[in-house]
Amino acid sequence: MLKLNGKNLFELTKLFMKKKISSIQELSNFIDELLEKWYKKFLLSWDLWVWKTEFTKQLAKKIWIKNISSPTYTYINNYDNKLLHWDFYRIEKKEDFLNLWILENIEDFEYICIEWPKFKEFYKNDDFIELNIEKKGDARIINYHL
Repeated sequence: MLKLNGKNLFELTKLFMKKKISSIQELSNFIDELLEKWYKKFLLSWDLWVWKTEFTKQLAKKIWIKNISSPTYTYINNYDNKLLHWDFYRIEKKEDFLNLWILENIEDFEYICIEWPKFKEFYKNDDFIELNIEKKGDARIINYHL
């Protein structure tokens, strides 16, 4: 692996992108753009009330899945063995994360959304795209790398 100043050179060459989203329809259109680029696994990193679960709902509609809910208290929601939706907000310790046995079947899912991604060393790979969203007034600014 090529490194520069201790960082993976591949990571440094990724294109940094920024997208302003002002409505659920714009969020849906943004998801279309990501799916067209073959992205199917998402790390959703942002504050409370900034459309993390809404992102998953919009993705689910595009792959013909209905009735999406937040997995905040269940940690995991599995939709038709096609979409895996995790929420790690309440998980604080690595031991708690590993005791959930959630990594066992990760490769079986075509689509994955992880809210509040923690302990990425156990599951993150180049298949995932990390989206960092911040709220600016009524809009959301999505920062990500391609």
